[in-house]
Amino acid sequence: MKQFSVLVALLLLWSCSNMDYDLSKGIDREVTLFSDQISLPLGDVGPMTPRMLIDKVGMGDMLKSVIQEDEEGYLVVTQKGSFYSNPVLLCSYLLPDPTRPSVIPIDSYSGSMESTSSLLEMFGLSMSPQVFTLQATNPLTEEIAVSGKLAISSDGGSDTLLSQEFSEVKVSALTTDGEFLKVERTGGKMFNGFKLDDMRLHLPASITEKDPLSGWSSFSLAYNYKAYLSLVGGLPGSIPFDISDLDLPLGQYKVKEARICADAVSEIPITLDISDVEVLVKRIGENGVAGLVPCEDVSVDTRLTIASGCTGSPVVTPLEIVVKANEGTIPDISGLRIGISVKAPSGEGDKRLNLDQTVSFKNLRATVSGGITIPSL
Repeated sequence: MKQFSVLVALLLLWSCSNMDYDLSKGIDREVTLFSDQISLPLGDVGPMTPRMLIDKVGMGDMLKSVIQEDEEGYLVVTQKGSFYSNPVLLCSYLLPDPTRPSVIPIDSYSGSMESTSSLLEMFGLSMSPQVFTLQATNPLTEEIAVSGKLAISSDGGSDTLLSQEFSEVKVSALTTDGEFLKVERTGGKMFNGFKLDDMRLHLPASITEKDPLSGWSSFSLAYNYKAYLSLVGGLPGSIPFDISDLDLPLGQYKVKEARICADAVSEIPITLDISDVEVLVKRIGENGVAGLVPCEDVSVDTRLTIASGCTGSPVVTPLEIVVKANEGTIPDISGLRIGISVKAPSGEGDKRLNLDQTVSFKNLRATVSGGITIPSL
């Protein structure tokens, strides 16, 4: 009975006291969710093309005078020229008997392809494969033929790379710039000179009668040099590539570590090394305009290689960038600045550069382990 009286007295004292005490004082209102792992999808980034890489390292302006883009999008070095042209009517006058098949001798011809190898070597590029062709225009309604000898040289003409004779190679009727001889070389020295000797044009009888323009058309012979650009070394320096629209709001969730993952899908026949990554955050500048600047409050751990692919057969490389807070927690991430080193892939295969080839970052996502901390309601 005595114990009961004491309990009643205590309850009466509590009920008569001032109730201004806040029971929430000293209690942590924060709640940690997804203690194992949470993944936030960020979308896709890209595509990035060789044209963007070339422009970023300043190669575009330097190489415009020597590099072109062919009809398939490949980077090439080309040169062409004509070494023989005569109207059908004039050729007919020069023939001993225009009513019979005849052979017209053509003067020897020497030409040179402008050497650009030293400039290309500065950027780790090589001209390979190289293709040299001879072409003929036959305006007649009957085929003609061409004979001669071709020699291609390197090192200013001091080194003969190849020599090839051809005899009465046919050129079909009504052909414009028809290819009648082709020489292709992969690797090795650059072509920079050629010589044509003992050239002859084999013509049918009555050529003016077989010309739809009654002799006012012309026979012509020309050459065409085309070299595809391949990567044999690496582009100089590290190329910065910004991903500027991530909008990853980690600052409010007190995250210590996050992994930014993606699948790099490449159809470019080059290897891309990622060894320098900066986290970008928004800052208000002196002019009052918000911009992206590197964040010094985090460290980034990455050393990744994006494997080379080829057009129509892209290669997928998983990527993972680990971001850690140096002190406190990771702020809101607005972008990434990636340093990319471009290198030639190992092994054999087509290493020609095509401006239409791409590398994209698919399924970009941020993964947080250990949960996120948010204020309770």
